[in-house]
Amino acid sequence: MSEELKKKTKEIIIKIIILSIIEFLSLLYFYKITTLFVFLGSIGAIAGILMITEEIKILLTKPKRKILKGYMIRYAFFGIILFVAALFSGEGLFLTFLGLMNMKFAALISPK
Repeated sequence: MSEELKKKTKEIIIKIIILSIIEFLSLLYFYKITTLFVFLGSIGAIAGILMITEEIKILLTKPKRKILKGYMIRYAFFGIILFVAALFSGEGLFLTFLGLMNMKFAALISPK
């Protein structure tokens, strides 16, 4: 299971990177330099995937489950990333959110 989990995690991270590059290039005309916030969101998405992977490993090895703790830490982390982007501009907030959503998009386009 661990080898399969590593393979799937690597696949999703590669797809997040590809999606963020495509988004960056397509939105560069409209948002100029602010488009770099897509990468801030994508870094957060990659960190989120790694957090989920670690949580899965813990859930598989330890009998005591603390799902809520990992969930809350992950979403607090996402909130901090969005807050930092919102300090700069509304466009930055939107683009960072789009970068964070790459985690969901990459999981959706990945085969089971």
